[in-house]
Amino acid sequence: MSSDNDGNGNQHAQSEEDPRSHLMRAALNELAAGESGLGFIYSALELLAERFELSDAVIVLENESVGLQIFRLGGRDVSVDLAMRLRTTSAVYCTPDIVPADELEVVRLACQHALSSPSSPFLTPNSRSYISRALVVVDVVTLVMAMANVHGPARFFVGLVFGVVIPGWSVVGLLKLKNAALEIGLTVATSLSMIMILAQIMITVHLWHPILLQELICVLCFPSLWWQSTTVHRRFGRVR
Repeated sequence: MSSDNDGNGNQHAQSEEDPRSHLMRAALNELAAGESGLGFIYSALELLAERFELSDAVIVLENESVGLQIFRLGGRDVSVDLAMRLRTTSAVYCTPDIVPADELEVVRLACQHALSSPSSPFLTPNSRSYISRALVVVDVVTLVMAMANVHGPARFFVGLVFGVVIPGWSVVGLLKLKNAALEIGLTVATSLSMIMILAQIMITVHLWHPILLQELICVLCFPSLWWQSTTVHRRFGRVR
């Protein structure tokens, strides 16, 4: 018989591993096939929260270079008060405290392995939300300027950001690729490709009108940008 320490510091005696932990391990292995590093850790917390309908989850992991690191569900901020309340050992903490010790340990070990493995930089859920909110503003400002026939340096700068980023992010951002370099490259490439394809279509049907094209892209991209800007709030509610 073995004794395990769960993510909330409680001792649990058990004779064999809970069969449910095998399902969690399988789900994490499937997740690891497409993600790694910090992206895997946040996705693992989301998986745990969805599986047990948790309102919050925090994992404390050991890093040889910087010591203990704390990751919170949805990329939420970790307050000083919360950090002080957490124990200084590697563990998973959940609210409510309903997750079996076996499954907490499976998640902890998988995330510890992901943290110890080299990975590409990625965008956290909060970062994605902030980027999308900024692009919503750019999209709306661009549409207003186009409709009001505003010209000048401001129109040029906003239009440049719009053309290079917004069409691509409205598509690539939905994929959540967990690789910042790849997402940036695909965003720019997709933006330019979409603009060229739409422009060619308009020329072909003899409806070439640059202002109309810009307004059309603004309208088409807005729903995706708005959806991405509110994803964190919808999924995890207000951060306390």
